[in-house]
Amino acid sequence: MLREQDAGVNQAGIAWISAATRDPRDTRYTWLTNPGARRAADTGRLFDAVVVRADLGRAVLALLVAAGAPVGTVIAEEHAGKWAYLVGPGSAEAWQGAVGPAKGTRYHYVGHGGCLTLPGPRPHPGSSMTWIIRPGLGTNLTCVTTLADAYLTAEADTPRACASGGA
Repeated sequence: MLREQDAGVNQAGIAWISAATRDPRDTRYTWLTNPGARRAADTGRLFDAVVVRADLGRAVLALLVAAGAPVGTVIAEEHAGKWAYLVGPGSAEAWQGAVGPAKGTRYHYVGHGGCLTLPGPRPHPGSSMTWIIRPGLGTNLTCVTTLADAYLTAEADTPRACASGGA
């Protein structure tokens, strides 16, 4: 059995995040035998996700930490250059009301009916998908309005690397 210090994600985090998968029991079993395995999770029930370019994701996290804001679970997919912040389910209207519609490549909001790939509780060394903030470390979700404020600040301060590198 995975011990909390070995898992990377504690048991509370594993229970919470696996509950979003289509078969939580199978997910927990898979993670016991292969803690680096990725799994798909349905969005819209336990959480939604705001996916942004990795450079914006890093800048947003720095702003949230500097402000002392609680930060929920954050996933990085470095190969794709994306970060996903988990937010409350059904937050799309609040998010879009604060930041405006996704035009081009600004961000991608994944809500009801969507799917998000999760890293295992202990990603394989060298894996491009990792936990930046693991679930089960307090709050699992970032407040969508706090995230929107930090996102708008970071977006204004972060130059675009290239047009094709968007979220």
